[in-house]
Amino acid sequence: MKILIAEDDFVSRLLVKKAVTKIGHEVIVRENGKQAWEAFQEYEPDMVISDWMMPEMDGLELCKKIRKSDKKTYSYIILLTAKDKTTDLVEVFNAGADDYIIKPFKPDELRSRIESGERISILESQHHDLQEKLLVKNKKLDETLRTLKATQAQAMQSEKMASIGQLAAGVAHEINNPIGFVGSNLEALADYLKDYDTLLGNYQVMATALGKAGGDNLVKTVKEHLDKILKYEKDIEIAYMKDDIPDLLKDCIDGTSRVGKIVADLRNFAHPGNENQMLMDINKGLESTLNVVANELKYKAVVKKNFGDIPLVEAWPQKLNQVFMNILVNGAQSISKKGEICIHTFAKGNDVKITISDTGSGISPEHLSKIFDPFFTTKLVGKGTGLGMNIAYNIIKEHKGNIEVESELGKGSCFTITLPGK
Repeated sequence: MKILIAEDDFVSRLLVKKAVTKIGHEVIVRENGKQAWEAFQEYEPDMVISDWMMPEMDGLELCKKIRKSDKKTYSYIILLTAKDKTTDLVEVFNAGADDYIIKPFKPDELRSRIESGERISILESQHHDLQEKLLVKNKKLDETLRTLKATQAQAMQSEKMASIGQLAAGVAHEINNPIGFVGSNLEALADYLKDYDTLLGNYQVMATALGKAGGDNLVKTVKEHLDKILKYEKDIEIAYMKDDIPDLLKDCIDGTSRVGKIVADLRNFAHPGNENQMLMDINKGLESTLNVVANELKYKAVVKKNFGDIPLVEAWPQKLNQVFMNILVNGAQSISKKGEICIHTFAKGNDVKITISDTGSGISPEHLSKIFDPFFTTKLVGKGTGLGMNIAYNIIKEHKGNIEVESELGKGSCFTITLPGK
């Protein structure tokens, strides 16, 4: 062990040095506190034995500087002092010393204190090493946890995008329908506009002719142009046109609104979402999800909605919408011909309840307990990842909620989600 001795008295310095050398330790000797501090920084000793009263820097100040130093291992400090009052000894320990010896001291006592300090230093060193190892392990655990969370988030987003890929054809169909009739209506409106232009031109010709005609020619001119205009109005079915134009414009507005709603809901669904939760209307979230998966459901099931008066929930909306989509699409896929999907929302105490039931094929008892397990699927290879319901389960747990399923083969399934309301 490397021991630094700081003592300004020559005799005391020799006594301490002799006692330390006798038990086989390496010794560094300095005559005052300032020199001792410089030596401490250079050699980083395992133990310091210092007199209290020294010139330039006393033992208490040396203790304080050592304790504030960035030395990685612990240095045990023994202070030598002629003071023996309780207040003085409290000051010694407050400065950072581990032990003290009152002068005059016996060599055997000093050697005994050194050996005791050596044992404590070893324990301190082991404790420090353990702390360092724990710190490294904690850092690795933190990194692993961050990686795990990032991987989980990527898996959730990948599953969501895979679902969107599966829905793409249906969404395209849902958009093509309104786009198709908007285009058709605009072509009809363009034809009507041409007819209106021609009719207006006839009126303008008549007005010009009436301005030029006079006397006996006026009546004849009016009749000729009026007959021509009336015939043209009959040819273009002016009455029908007047009734049809507002309807065509309304259909165009409705169609573009429908497309905009589908695109907005799809974009919102595909978005990874915010880091922070926000207040969410579950009923609106279900409506938005139904809008995205409409084409997947309409050929398989009649959707019945019974939305109750429920409180808002603190949530990540995109994540909950992903849960609703997984359950709705799975429900539709379990229906072989034409069935029914029922969605019911209601408040129970402070909680919000959502039930989504279907009249599909149901789930067998041996599979029911595994439905939320990762990578579990009853679908054919390539038809499902087995992550959808596991992700749904984790999302609900992340919202401090609960998800349960009841099912009977041949009769269908019912998922019940419970979320804490605000």
